[in-house]
Amino acid sequence: MILVLENLVPVILVMTAGWLTRISGLMSADHWSGVERLTYYILVPALLISTLASVDLSQVPVGRIGLFLLLPNLLVAMLLLALRKPLTARLGLDGAAFTSVFQGAIRWNSFVGLGLSAALFGKVGLAYCAVALAVLVPFVNCLSIMVMTRYGSAARPFVLGPFLLTLITSPFVWSSLLGLCINLVGLPIPTIILSTGDILAKATLATGLMMVGAGLEISTLQKPNGGLIVSCFVKLIVLPLLTGAFGLWLGFSGPALAVPVICASVPTAAAAYILAKQHGGDAPLMAAIMTAQTLAAAVTLPLILALFVRS
Repeated sequence: MILVLENLVPVILVMTAGWLTRISGLMSADHWSGVERLTYYILVPALLISTLASVDLSQVPVGRIGLFLLLPNLLVAMLLLALRKPLTARLGLDGAAFTSVFQGAIRWNSFVGLGLSAALFGKVGLAYCAVALAVLVPFVNCLSIMVMTRYGSAARPFVLGPFLLTLITSPFVWSSLLGLCINLVGLPIPTIILSTGDILAKATLATGLMMVGAGLEISTLQKPNGGLIVSCFVKLIVLPLLTGAFGLWLGFSGPALAVPVICASVPTAAAAYILAKQHGGDAPLMAAIMTAQTLAAAVTLPLILALFVRS
């Protein structure tokens, strides 16, 4: 528990710095928009390519880790879809609201995951988290967009071509796949390129965590509803415990167990709000879910990780 808190508190403090920077007016919304684009399109790819291209993948059982990551998320997604009708009827949710509950339950904030994995396990933790990005980002995006296409307020026919283009052009996806390909092929990279990537990568975690903090909207929590509570419970309690139990059953330990649990335990992604606006989800509910989960994770994360991280 002490080890987790020692490494979680700095992550929370950096996020708090981002929040204070926004509410104080030190940086305007336009400035934060620029930071977001810089982080998504330059800094994150630099971090993922640099990490995956140079890490010793013989230490990372990519296939088994991929299965370990996918199955708990798939089970949670199937459970929510199976319970959609009674859940929406009981809580008075429409289709758009259900899509936001669904997104909040399966998506994860990669910046918090990367920051905590690096703090606890260094470059090995980053490597495991980068594999999680390569596996989970396409998966959760596929599920989220499909669910919003079917149940969102702007429901429309699913078109495979544009959907695949969106996935392939995602910085998280193409940079993770490129880093893995460079590593597996053994492509030599000039030292100058590696050094440049390392410099950019060092800026990623601090910038990304501050961006998450700047996106928090405390005012959205004034009227919590059942959908918000369900999404928080599933994301912060059910999915992490299911992931940890599944990992122990598969015989994982150390970073191989802890990093997937971290990925399952962190709050939902800020990108879920943008996706909700674009595909007919309930954007205000999505913002409230994101904020509530980020605040609640300060309590649930140490408790969950204390079960699976050994000092």
